[in-house]
Amino acid sequence: MTDRDKTKEQLIQEVEVLHRRIAELQNLYERERQLIVYEIHDGFVQDVNGALLHFQSFQELCKESPQKAWETFDRAFRSLRRGVGEARRVLNGLRPPVLDESGILAAIACLLSEFRNSQGPEIKFHCDVQFDRLPAPIESALFRIIQGSLTNARQHSKSSKVEVKLVQQGNRLRVTVEDWGIGFDPETVAIGRLGLHGVQARAELIGGRALIHSAPGEGTRIEVEVPLDQAASQNADNSNSN
Repeated sequence: MTDRDKTKEQLIQEVEVLHRRIAELQNLYERERQLIVYEIHDGFVQDVNGALLHFQSFQELCKESPQKAWETFDRAFRSLRRGVGEARRVLNGLRPPVLDESGILAAIACLLSEFRNSQGPEIKFHCDVQFDRLPAPIESALFRIIQGSLTNARQHSKSSKVEVKLVQQGNRLRVTVEDWGIGFDPETVAIGRLGLHGVQARAELIGGRALIHSAPGEGTRIEVEVPLDQAASQNADNSNSN
């Protein structure tokens, strides 16, 4: 094989690698778009639809029972207010500015501060990592995983405390969110209804996996393992390009 053939073969391999990365990114963003659609449908859309039904009932009850009509109007107003709040939550939670400015660790610190300032369980945080920044898609997915896990614990677990851990072991990162609440049976409860489907899907998007351990009366532990070797290579590529 001549030098020209070797160079041509190398270029072909590099193009194939580039095509694979582009396809992976396209798949990543498409799956993320689908998850956002799920969140909007399950929250904002449901609240707005509920408000519309209450407003329709209000119109029908105005002549027959004014008191019931205004009670229905109040319910419609509350549903609409919840919908607006849910829309703001989704928009603000997609990618907070601190994530771009300071990275995943600072974003998690801000997220935990917000949860601590609201009514809910006590939150403990343990972090043992060697990285400063990760590629943007991985940081975004990790943020949403922790955000979704904490939201689920606050809404469903009835636990007085929640513990969040980030531990790096070589080229792998383990994220754990654990509560000591009422728990559930993963075999009989639809995970999607508990808001955990998004956690599993996001872990898969970045080449990781999410395991959910729970049982009635024994709390819930969500473990997510993410490979960092790809993240390191992406950071190296970015540094070389700069």
